[in-house]
Amino acid sequence: MKERKFRNDLIWLDEEFDGQELFFQVMADRLYQKGMVTQKFGDALSKREKEFPTGLKTEHYEIAIPHTDVEYVKKTFIAFIRLKRPIHFSHMGIPGMTVNAKFAFVLGLTEPQNQVEALSTLVKLISDQEQMAMLEEMQSKADICSQLNLFFEENM
Repeated sequence: MKERKFRNDLIWLDEEFDGQELFFQVMADRLYQKGMVTQKFGDALSKREKEFPTGLKTEHYEIAIPHTDVEYVKKTFIAFIRLKRPIHFSHMGIPGMTVNAKFAFVLGLTEPQNQVEALSTLVKLISDQEQMAMLEEMQSKADICSQLNLFFEENM
C-alpha cells in the first residue's frame, strides 16, 4: 500500500450537503464517474454506516471515515472532503453520541487486510492538531494532496 492514496481530483473543499444520505449519493456518483467504485457503492456506504458508524471526535476536530466492503471498490483511494457545514454522523465507538463532521475521508480499499492500517493512519492524522489545522486552512487541492500523501508515507 505504498502508492499514493490521495489525488487532487478526489479532494473537495468547502462542500455543502443536506444530510448524510445526500452526501453518500453525491460522493458515490462522483467516485463512480471517475471509475473508482461500482454503482452500488453509495447504497453500500449508507447501509454500512447504519450498522457500523464512522464518526470520530478528537479534542479539536470531528470527522467521519465512511467506507464499505472491497467488492464495491474498483481502485484504492481515499477521498478528502472538507465540509462548509458539518454533517451529523453517529460516533464509531460510543452508541448514541453524534459527531458533527467537518471533514470526511471516504475510504475505498481493494484489499481488506489494508483496512486496519489505513484507518489507524487516519486516526493518527486526525489526532494531529497541527496537520488538521493545515487541512482546515489550505485552499489548494494540490497542497492538501501533497500534505496528505506525505503524512501517509511517513506514518503508514
